[in-house]
Amino acid sequence: MARRQHEESMAPDEAITEYWRQHYCAGDCTICGGRGWFDTTGTCSRAGRPVGRLHYCICPNGQQLRASNFPITSDGAGHPAH
Repeated sequence: MARRQHEESMAPDEAITEYWRQHYCAGDCTICGGRGWFDTTGTCSRAGRPVGRLHYCICPNGQQLRASNFPITSDGAGHPAH
């Protein structure tokens, strides 16, 4: 029960967390490596249109960062909200 409560407090959206757990969890997050965010700036579509940006991950860490409005920056550093 305590583990379940901890997971719920870490991840605001259980449906997204379950999807992530089934497809992108291998101990650590296979999308962001556990950081909670990832950077696709510089990525372009097949047509050459820039589509990259900084993203919060769908993992519990990313959901928590998004919920707390934790800013992520293009230099790879996160800076706590003031």
